[in-house]
Amino acid sequence: MEKDSIINHFCHEHPLRLVTYNKNHVSVSNEEEETTECHLCNEPVAVSELAYICCMSDYECSSKIFLHKKCAEMPRQIQHPSHPQHILYLCTDQYESYIGVYCDLCRRSTSVFWYHCRQCGFDIDISCEHLNDLLQEQRLLRHLCHEHPLMLQRKPASNFFCDGCGTNEGGEMAYICSACEFWVHRSCASLPMEKKIYHHHPLSLAFSFPFKHRKYLFEYKCDICHKSFYPAYWVYYCDLCRFFVHVKCAAQENINLLTEKEEDDDSDHVIRLPVSVSDFSKEVITPFIIRQGGSMINVDDMPTSVTMPATNSKLSMLFNYHKHPLSLIKVDDDGDNGKNEMKICDLCITPILSPPYYSCADCKYFVHLTCYLLPKTIRDDDPLYEYRSHSCQNHKLTLYASSEDREESIFLHCSVCYIETTGIAYYCQACNIMIDVKCASMPTIIKHASHRNHKLIRRVPDKTYRCVGCNEDISPSFDVVYCCSNNVCDDSAIHTECAMLPPSIKHRWDKHPLLLTYDASIDHPSDFYCEDCEEEMHPKRRMYHCRECDQSFHIGCLTESGDHRNIKFGRQFEFGDLHPYPLTYNIVSLKHKCNSCGKIAYKDRGFECTNSNCSYALCEYCGLNYLRKRHN
Repeated sequence: MEKDSIINHFCHEHPLRLVTYNKNHVSVSNEEEETTECHLCNEPVAVSELAYICCMSDYECSSKIFLHKKCAEMPRQIQHPSHPQHILYLCTDQYESYIGVYCDLCRRSTSVFWYHCRQCGFDIDISCEHLNDLLQEQRLLRHLCHEHPLMLQRKPASNFFCDGCGTNEGGEMAYICSACEFWVHRSCASLPMEKKIYHHHPLSLAFSFPFKHRKYLFEYKCDICHKSFYPAYWVYYCDLCRFFVHVKCAAQENINLLTEKEEDDDSDHVIRLPVSVSDFSKEVITPFIIRQGGSMINVDDMPTSVTMPATNSKLSMLFNYHKHPLSLIKVDDDGDNGKNEMKICDLCITPILSPPYYSCADCKYFVHLTCYLLPKTIRDDDPLYEYRSHSCQNHKLTLYASSEDREESIFLHCSVCYIETTGIAYYCQACNIMIDVKCASMPTIIKHASHRNHKLIRRVPDKTYRCVGCNEDISPSFDVVYCCSNNVCDDSAIHTECAMLPPSIKHRWDKHPLLLTYDASIDHPSDFYCEDCEEEMHPKRRMYHCRECDQSFHIGCLTESGDHRNIKFGRQFEFGDLHPYPLTYNIVSLKHKCNSCGKIAYKDRGFECTNSNCSYALCEYCGLNYLRKRHN
C-alpha cells in the first residue's frame, strides 16, 4: 500500500514518493535486471519494502532511482562517538571528485554516499555497521541530570542555550524534555561522570555547582579559562583541591594551556617577582640606580666616613636623617656581640646580610652602599612621572629632605602603595606626592608568580581592574599597577604593593618558612584559618602558608607583609619621669592596654619597656604625644 509522503532529496532532481515496492515500479529500461538497488547504499530493495521512488514518469525521468526509506531519511548531519569533536556531513561523489575514500571505522571502501568531516577528513560509510548502531539507537534517554526521560532530536538543532554547558552552540543534536523544555547537547549528555585531564586527580561531573563550595561561587574562576561560573550549569571539579572547570573547557584538555605563554628570554633582563627582602636592594634598587644614569662604585673607592642629612626637627622618626657620621664596614667584626642580630637598612627598610655597608654602631643605624648611591632626583623621562597631579606644572621628584616638623603625620606616606614608612622617599613639593624608595625603584616591566604566562607593565590604568593579589578593586586614573601585556588576558593586574610582597617569611610560631601562595587549596580539602586573627580564609586567595605544619596567615596579620612592613622598629627612647626604663618602639606584644590612655595597644605599633621584668607599654599616640611635648 502506497503512502502519501513526498520528499525532496539532494541526490535527485525530482521529488520522491514513498511506496510499497513491487516489480510494477520498475521502469521499462530496467525490466531485465533481477534486482533493484538502493541508490545510496547499493543494497537490494525487497518486494513489499517501503521505498522512495521518483514521482516522474519514465518518459519525464530517464534516471529514476530507488531509496530505502531508512536511507532516504538519514540525517544530513550527525555526530558520532568515534569522532565527537566535529560534525559529520552526508556527502556523495556524484558532484565532487572523491577518489579512494575508505571508511575510518570498518576500513572498507565507501559507497556512493558516506558521512564526511570537512575539518579533518574523517569518513564513515553509510553501510557501516557501526554507523547503523548510532542511527538505530534508543532515542529515549534517562539521564541523572533530569527527572524526566529525554528524547533525542536527531536533526541538528538551531541555536539554543544548553542546560548542561550553558552555551548556545547549535549545529548538533540535542536531548530535549517535552514536559519542562529542558534542552541539553547530545555531546553534553554523553559526558562521563569522571574525567581525567592535566589535574593530578580525576574530576567528577556535577550537574550544578557543588553546594558545599557555593559560599565562594562568585569568587571562584574556571581553572582553565579563568571565567566565572553560573550555579545551575554543569562543572567538572576536584573536591580535594577545590579545582573547578567548565565542562566545555574540560573537553579541550588536549589544548596546551600555556599556548599564550611568552618565550623566556634571559636577554631581556626582566625582574622576576616576588623577590626576597634580603635581595631587594641588589635585584631592584641597583638596576634602578643604573637606569637613572648612576653607576655602582667599587667599595675601595667609597669614602670611609659619610654623613646623612641633618634635621632641625626636635623629634623625627624618619631614618633618612642621622646626627652621627657613618663608617664604612668592609668586614664584620667577629668580636661584635650583636653579629647575629639582623641589620636593617634605615633607608629602604630591608635586611643587610653582609658587608660592605655604612654603620653607626652606637645607634644601630645601617645603610646599604646601594642606598647611599640613590639618585637625588628621578629623571623626567622615567615612566613614574606619569603618576602626577594633572594640575602640577612643575613636577619634580627629589629625595625627601625636609627639616620641618611633621605634626600631622610623623611618618612618610607613600602615594603609590599607601603604606607608611620610616625610610627614604621621593617627593614633589609642587603637588605633595610622596613615593617610597622601593616603589620608585620598581621597573616598568616585570614577571610575577601570580601571572606566570605574560609580562606585566606598570601604568596608571584607564579602567577598573581587580587585583590578582589582594582581590580588591583597582581605581582607574589613580592607582599605579602592573597590567598584563597580552591582549588575551587584559583583565589581569596587580597592585604595586602586592607585587613587592616577599616570597617567604619566617615566623616564631613555625619552624619552617611561610611561603607566599596564591592557591593553597591543592590537596587541602579542609578550611583555612589564620593562626593570628583566627578568621576563616579564602582557600584560593593569597596567604602565607606552611604545608608541613598546616599553618596559614593573612598577609596583613604579619609584620613583614602587612601595613608595618616599611617601618623600622627597635629604636629606644627615654621617657623621663613617666617611666624609669627606656621604651622600645615596636609592635606591642606583652601588654594588652596602654598604661596611659587605657586603649588596646596589643598587636599595634607602640612603645614597650626594655626591662624584661616590666610590662609597661604605651600606644603609639600616647608615646609620640609625650615625646613631642618633651622635645618642645
